[in-house]
Amino acid sequence: MTSVGLGGVVRGCVKVRMAFASTTVRQAVGFAASSAVLGGLGMATSALLARSLDVEAYTSYTFGKQLLLFSAMFFEFGLFLPAARILACSKSAEQQRITGAVVTFFLPVSVLFGLTIFALSWIVDSGFNVHAGPALRVVALVSVGFPLDFVCLQTAQGLGRLHSYSIASVLSRTGFLALLTAMPAFGVHLTSSGVLLADALFLLAGWSALLAYLRPVFCGLRESMARMIRGARDYGISAYIGRVLSMGTYHMDTLMLGAGSDPRSFACYMCAASLAFPIGLPGAGLATALFGRLARQPRVDLHWVAAVTVASAVPAVGLSMLAAPLVRLVYSDEFLMGAGLLPVLAAAQVMGAVTRLFNTFLAAHGLGSDLRTAAITLTVSNLILNLLLIPGFGAAGAAWASLLALAVNLVVHIIRYRRAVSAGETAPQIGEAGSGTASECFRPATGQGAAAR
Repeated sequence: MTSVGLGGVVRGCVKVRMAFASTTVRQAVGFAASSAVLGGLGMATSALLARSLDVEAYTSYTFGKQLLLFSAMFFEFGLFLPAARILACSKSAEQQRITGAVVTFFLPVSVLFGLTIFALSWIVDSGFNVHAGPALRVVALVSVGFPLDFVCLQTAQGLGRLHSYSIASVLSRTGFLALLTAMPAFGVHLTSSGVLLADALFLLAGWSALLAYLRPVFCGLRESMARMIRGARDYGISAYIGRVLSMGTYHMDTLMLGAGSDPRSFACYMCAASLAFPIGLPGAGLATALFGRLARQPRVDLHWVAAVTVASAVPAVGLSMLAAPLVRLVYSDEFLMGAGLLPVLAAAQVMGAVTRLFNTFLAAHGLGSDLRTAAITLTVSNLILNLLLIPGFGAAGAAWASLLALAVNLVVHIIRYRRAVSAGETAPQIGEAGSGTASECFRPATGQGAAAR
């Protein structure tokens, strides 16, 4: 090896070492790695259930879980994103009080969520072509782990403890898969209600253990809760409305498909979506870990955009090329129709991963109006595309509707990001050395971000 070549290797090693000396990079890599593990666990769980349950029972479980995830998005109320920003600028003792306020706010939310699921369980079967009502009634009282997931993620983001969130996630999903694997060995027959109940219990146990580990303090709650409410008024509610509109309609494809298609088409679509889902995990992990850094930067560094794009596009191409044999291997020939949906859903995951980076940047700067505008665009495009494509093309229509809607969403995010940067609304609210006080860190954003109030 020449001296020039050796020098290049040394410089490369130094750059890698310097990168991993950054807490943000370590958090991003750790979160992305845990997300990849979660994706593998999710595929293994899905494959096990597809082989252990009949098509009707598998459809009942997947639809019930999708309904829980869909409903959970409505139970954030704009309070927990402000909590994440406050936590990011607070000292240790104050962080514990803010965490206590988060737990206190969530208690009535959890009761309301359980009652809502119980009520929905009595009407869901009559409105959709599935039989998920009994399973939902069984899990209603312990289903709060689904909305608690987002609360824990926001809290861990603000505290810079994404590694704790990642560990809790992996342990919860590993325990759930281990139980599903062990039950048939002991002669226990798997049912949709039992599987959904186990899923909910492991989620609740994992997030409860994480919150206990974060050691919330419940003194001085009035001041901490008042700060969260002020943040919700300034931008949290606008961000919440945007999130509900965009994510709610994005997941509407599964609900519409469940209502308008046969159980086999729905099951094949869910299998393909499960295989494609891990593609977006590295980008999501990077965007989540960058939350604090993005709040202190006036723009998104292009190398982060390139990293997310490459990390998502490469596995998407590989998955598309191996779609048919992978579906046969992971599931069975019975779900082979899903192989034709994989390339489209993989491309949708790439779009979503890049969008997540810009979305996190807008959220980190409290630009609720821009988030709301992007969300309304996604909502309208999703509704139109789903209504146009699903009735005529079924599962294939749902896949293409997701891809096209996410492409529109990415374009709108880039447009709103460039507008905010040009208008000077993304000037750091925190000193570059992180020395700003809490009051300085959370000045209401100017321009459209502040107008979101």
